[in-house]
Amino acid sequence: MDKYSERLTGFMQALGCMNDAANRVSDYFVVKLEESESIFTSLAMYHSALTDKFPAAYWHPKLKTCTNELFMDTVELWFFEHQDMQLLPRPLKQRLLSTFKDDFTVMAGNAQLFTLITSPPIWYGSLHDEFVIDSPYGRYLVHFSCHD
Repeated sequence: MDKYSERLTGFMQALGCMNDAANRVSDYFVVKLEESESIFTSLAMYHSALTDKFPAAYWHPKLKTCTNELFMDTVELWFFEHQDMQLLPRPLKQRLLSTFKDDFTVMAGNAQLFTLITSPPIWYGSLHDEFVIDSPYGRYLVHFSCHD
């Protein structure tokens, strides 16, 4: 893990813990994908590392171009999904989002953002949202999920 994805993952995991409840656990992280000739090859290597029971093609990955606004809207939904987190004062929420966005910008620079759409062949969470970041500094997977 590189220092940028490690820092963001720590930040995201802290917020994920604050969204946990008695009947669910949140899982938020950033992974630097392996370098390869294409995003799909990088994703295939990542998916192959998750399970050796199914070929990477069984994930059926599709990429849809994503705007920064849509990405940050999704981040906000995941960061403040639990009712207790929704009660935080607006200035604190804005500060948390601003900190994430600043650190994300340092990691990704002027990146292309994609929503990753998959059909996982294994248990992968009750709900999940994933993004692929294709930046001058590497490719990253941003993952949000919850498990019942």
